[in-house]
Amino acid sequence: MKKTQTELESRVIRGAHGVAAEEDHIGTAEVVRVGVVSLAIFLVGGIWAWRIQIATEKELTPDGAAPIPALITPDKNGQTAYEIGIVNQRMFQQDVHAEQKISAQERALQNGWADQPGVVARPTISAAMDAVIAEQAATRQQPPTPTPAPAPEQPPAPQP
Repeated sequence: MKKTQTELESRVIRGAHGVAAEEDHIGTAEVVRVGVVSLAIFLVGGIWAWRIQIATEKELTPDGAAPIPALITPDKNGQTAYEIGIVNQRMFQQDVHAEQKISAQERALQNGWADQPGVVARPTISAAMDAVIAEQAATRQQPPTPTPAPAPEQPPAPQP
């Protein structure tokens, strides 16, 4: 059935300045239908991907999951392997590499640096800092000596 001009114009809202606008109409049923269909497609796709993963896993490992390598489990002494491949597997509580490296660096700084064993090429840090502090203290204790002002010139004496 065709709508008359009056019915069509009754939906038009006229503003104060002559602006014409139609009422807002939201197709709620269509929006809900699209959402439900999208969720259903997503659910079917997720179940399909899960079934593909299970089939592929059974195809690649027919005997089940691989056993845990022997190096990861503790041996008779309770020790575990330090490295597997190139991956460091040591627990943080057992890893002392950082402590050993830092202590070696601190010993080297305390003993000074040398090209040959027993020959120190520079003082230790504590001795160098003591020398700097002593030098600063010595320069602060001596006030700067003022330069003497030049004597004023005497005007020549009048001759009789």
